[in-house]
Amino acid sequence: MTAQPSKSTSHVGRGVLFLSMAKIYFMGTGFLLVVFLPKLFEKLSGDVTGELYGRYRVVIGLINLLNMILIGGTIQAVSKFISEREERAHSVKWQTIKIQTVFGGGLSLALFLGADLIATHLYRQPALAIYLRFASPIVLLYSYYAVIIGSLNGLKRFSHQALMDVLFATGKVGLTIAFVVAGYAISGAIGGFLVTAAVMLTVSSFVLGRLQKGESIPWQAIWKFEWKTLFFAFFLNGLLQVDLQLLMALAPPSLGTPESQTGVYGLALQLGQLPYVATIAVAFVVFPLISRATFEADANRTRRYISATNRYVFLFLAGLVATFASEAAGIMSLPFFPQVYASGSQMFAVLSVGYLFFAMVVVSANIFTGSGRPVTSALLFAGMLVVSTILNVILIPRYGGMGAAAASSSAMVAGCIAAGILSYRRFKTFLAPLSFLRGAGAAVLVALIAHYLEPAGGGVFWVLLRLTGNFVLYCAVLVILRELTRADLKQVLALRRA
Repeated sequence: MTAQPSKSTSHVGRGVLFLSMAKIYFMGTGFLLVVFLPKLFEKLSGDVTGELYGRYRVVIGLINLLNMILIGGTIQAVSKFISEREERAHSVKWQTIKIQTVFGGGLSLALFLGADLIATHLYRQPALAIYLRFASPIVLLYSYYAVIIGSLNGLKRFSHQALMDVLFATGKVGLTIAFVVAGYAISGAIGGFLVTAAVMLTVSSFVLGRLQKGESIPWQAIWKFEWKTLFFAFFLNGLLQVDLQLLMALAPPSLGTPESQTGVYGLALQLGQLPYVATIAVAFVVFPLISRATFEADANRTRRYISATNRYVFLFLAGLVATFASEAAGIMSLPFFPQVYASGSQMFAVLSVGYLFFAMVVVSANIFTGSGRPVTSALLFAGMLVVSTILNVILIPRYGGMGAAAASSSAMVAGCIAAGILSYRRFKTFLAPLSFLRGAGAAVLVALIAHYLEPAGGGVFWVLLRLTGNFVLYCAVLVILRELTRADLKQVLALRRA
């Protein structure tokens, strides 16, 4: 007789499905801003050089860096302490709000008071100060919002958490575009984010509702765990932003204004990060599998998960990167991007390769953390951030955006090599050399063929047709090389059922 899943298990399964769908929706709507904002700035504000978009990307990049540090660490801390004992949910919530008032409030205040200093001495753009000051409250609002979302997660109210993600994404994109269309340009784009954060903090607090008082917990216990996650988030998200921030500060005048160089690079960067975005779901899946296998001291199963995960992630992303990199010029010349951004196609191609290796590092970091070695993950990202910063400082003054792309990608390749060495020393496995050679060979072949064939035409249809054809060709080469077989489908299904 087959055992039926419990009601609790079904509830969790539906919640995970809702969260996954919400994350996909969140990323999809966010991509709409990548597509529409450059064109809207050009049409409504005469931003033909990308300068306004460059200013916007730097300010929002700094805000997002602070936000992601706060929200990542806070959600994990709140969820952990509430899920362990739900009767202390009220205490965890309010104690964490106290922490956020000090930490998130301190960052917001520092950004508000230090806006002139940052704009003048870091970015060399005094005009940015007003936008930094206007955006500073977002950091505090977001830090409070993270407490509410962490509470929902810890109470296993996944469907409500997913709903908040959907509403936040919809509100942010809708209000941002509406305010920009109304003629407020950068202020409107920042204002859309600010208003959404304020509204969603109110809405999420109402959805969470009043929590019953129960067991108390000191704030020191929460902070003792949270500060570690904050440092990890700083290294990870700092790596995603350091090149863009340094480009505004160090861009060579001979290649144009810092704002225009940053605007073009900002769009290339967001497109180049697509491989990293594609691995987020993989990271969520592999984490519990590795945690369970290492907890049960099953070395063979752990190695099987690691080698299979790395192989499938690399093969998929190598094809994705080869497809996009070979069509970089066509993508950045699409009609919904202003003409000035076409000059960033080579940056996009280089960054997409770099983020392939970064995605591999992210998966490895989740494996290290899942096996009980979070410090290894943090040190890995810290090392990459240091290398990236040094290379960006050296290359940007000479080569501008291309220097930033080369610096960041080099740091990510180095990080992937380090992750492979650490993985092999710890688990005796990483990525089979033959799989790497076949996947890389197929990707290079596709890129070469795409390079030497004259494009059949421009426009969305022809770009999509070439993208599809390139990826199909890549898969066909892997089948011919016998890297992909019918057995792979069975292994994926087996990994999913584990």
